[in-house]
Amino acid sequence: MRKYLFIIFISPALLFSQSNDLNDVAGDLISLTDQYVAPAAEATTYQSSSGWYTSAEKKELWDLEISLQANFLFIPKSKKNFLINEANLSNITIQGNDTSVLIPTALGTESNVVLEGSINDEVFEFDAPEGLDKNYVNHYQLQAGLGLWKGTTLIARYSPKIKINKTFYQVLGVGLQHNISQWFSKEKQSKFDLAALVSYTNYNVSDEFSKVDLILGSINAIDVEGESVLFNLLASKNIKNFRFSTGVGLTLSNFSYKIGGEGDLLLSILNQALTTLETNKTNFKADLGIDYKLKHFSVNTMLTFGKYTNLLFGLNYNI
Repeated sequence: MRKYLFIIFISPALLFSQSNDLNDVAGDLISLTDQYVAPAAEATTYQSSSGWYTSAEKKELWDLEISLQANFLFIPKSKKNFLINEANLSNITIQGNDTSVLIPTALGTESNVVLEGSINDEVFEFDAPEGLDKNYVNHYQLQAGLGLWKGTTLIARYSPKIKINKTFYQVLGVGLQHNISQWFSKEKQSKFDLAALVSYTNYNVSDEFSKVDLILGSINAIDVEGESVLFNLLASKNIKNFRFSTGVGLTLSNFSYKIGGEGDLLLSILNQALTTLETNKTNFKADLGIDYKLKHFSVNTMLTFGKYTNLLFGLNYNI
């Protein structure tokens, strides 16, 4: 459970000292933790923003599309590591002769780097964190779109809890898509269907790990709660049985973190420190999609790209 040791060392010192050492160590650990978890939180936002539509076309009232989707997020090398420089730290140092070193983010691989610090002349050390050690992550999800009045479609999305290594991941989402083309006169109508989409997604990432015993208790879990709102403009065009689509989107997201374990005072201190990591994020993305229709069925794929690249495959049934 080395990857969470950035934060667990905060608690013992908080109980015994208000020294400058303590403040420096706490500041260093929170900064390092932020750099460690931020890429994974951002990746989750991109993965949850893909595949909300197969077309910008207007659905007729009560038309229903049910989809089974496979969602793949590719992890770029630039998101697997971050640089620790002792010049930017107040207390914590790198064990050995190096003054700067790359260590993994939550999306990275293994590490043999050891970090150390001191509080009131008492030295502690801990291994740098390890990451997911994968080049991509994937999960499966169910989605349904129901045609409502005036060219509006209600969309619901559900991903059952899945396990990636020792991490559990679950997604719930709801959205509304509205056809814009219907409001143009026939003379001004484009050869493309145009639509706007807004969606809300809630995701939970939980990690249970071997119990880590501390002075006032122990920790054995971390939960990450996230939510995002996506605003999407999209266009599509039918060519025989094919539907080609494209879109651009803006995602606003927020994350919070919570440590689980035993010892009320210990957990209170840790989780209070973690509130400094609750931040709002804004991300832009673009989509390219193809959907092939065969009677009531269709198969589609969508490529979503921005800071991360996401590839989605879907099997759809239209009623």
